Amino acid sequence: MQPEHNDSIHSEHKLQGVTVKSTASRRMAGALNGMVMGRQELFKAACCNLGESFQNNPSVDVNYSDATTGAKQIKLLGLAGTYVQMLTENLPNYRGAATPYSLGYVPGPWMNSIQVSKGCASVKNGYESITGQINVNFLQPEDERKTEINLFGDTDSRLETNVTSNFHLNPKLSTEILAHYEDQFKKHDENGDGFIDKPAVRQGHLQNRWAYLDDKYIFHGGIAALLEKREGGQLHDHEAYLQEPYKWYPLSEFQKFHPARYKIDIDTKRYEGYMKHAYVIDKEKGMNIALMTSASMHEMNATYGRKTYDVNEKNLYASLMFETNFTKMHNLSAGLSLNHDYLKQYYFLNDESQVRNHVDEKETVPGAYAQYTFDWNHKITAMAGFRVDHSSGYGTFYTPRFNVKFSPAQFFTLRLSAGKAYRTVHDFAENNYLLASGRTFS
Repeated sequence: MQPEHNDSIHSEHKLQGVTVKSTASRRMAGALNGMVMGRQELFKAACCNLGESFQNNPSVDVNYSDATTGAKQIKLLGLAGTYVQMLTENLPNYRGAATPYSLGYVPGPWMNSIQVSKGCASVKNGYESITGQINVNFLQPEDERKTEINLFGDTDSRLETNVTSNFHLNPKLSTEILAHYEDQFKKHDENGDGFIDKPAVRQGHLQNRWAYLDDKYIFHGGIAALLEKREGGQLHDHEAYLQEPYKWYPLSEFQKFHPARYKIDIDTKRYEGYMKHAYVIDKEKGMNIALMTSASMHEMNATYGRKTYDVNEKNLYASLMFETNFTKMHNLSAGLSLNHDYLKQYYFLNDESQVRNHVDEKETVPGAYAQYTFDWNHKITAMAGFRVDHSSGYGTFYTPRFNVKFSPAQFFTLRLSAGKAYRTVHDFAENNYLLASGRTFS
């Protein structure tokens, strides 16, 4: 007799079907109240920009601040977008004059993920997060080597091209090129009233990023340049108006003097760069020290009929931070920061104005912070932070914040957030699109 075999390989079976379940976005880990939109959800609108990325997400509202200029704003907790702190790669970005149109400055195919937190966020990134934070993480140079080309066109004469490509120069050094071009080459007037239905936007955006990864030292850095032109208003101009837009000209020899046709022109040039250095002191304890810096120049020349607004904004930001884990349950972060804003502005406020106004705004804010995080088996997570800053315009102020998460089961989570936040208002820079309306400013 031969022994009975109990083979581990059995005859082939045909499955009736396979169901794969996943979620496009997930909750943020830790004490902060928020979510992370991954690459899979962004694929739903691969031609989109940052503002259009939230169309399929009900937790974030994106609305037009002004349809004639295309200015958009994000609403969190019912408040307008100026109260939401914008970050790219965990660095504050798109401030002041860039705020009204910043949601169109980040192409969708460039993004790896979007982190949205509501309420008081971490004190690491500053004191400005009033209703929440939005942090955009781009594709990284050290990612798997590949080149992607994304083309888009629609029946409204909009064309868009995106190219992303990274190169590994050696096992530690890599670089990346991100390129974007879009053009609304035809102006639409579907109802025939002589006004452009939506602004025609032509934009070019180029970014070069570098990464160096070693056991003890990590570097990320990059530079970017953006050029954009927005056009709106009425479709046609008089030839004389093109030469001198602030005079009155006759429409014909049989008519009285009338103003030239209403036109909106917004020309933007933006240049920025950043560097992040991290030194690993003790990998097991997560002990490291990091220096992060960024600088930007935002130049905009805008014409709203006979009103004009020109601004040159410069920003410098630096942050030095130390972080360590005492144990798996206890984490400490501490650091210093410096933020400098300078805005040089020229504008005509009213149609009848003959004087070009000039306003300069400056503010320098050094600060320091400390933050403690407690995590017990991911069931109870508490984060307490405190920072002190000194503004050259408003003096010394303090920012305490506290976040706690209680999650006894996978289906139940309770969160609590409390704290303070501050923001310096730049009236004309952040709301210059209002000059397109019939409002009178003084």
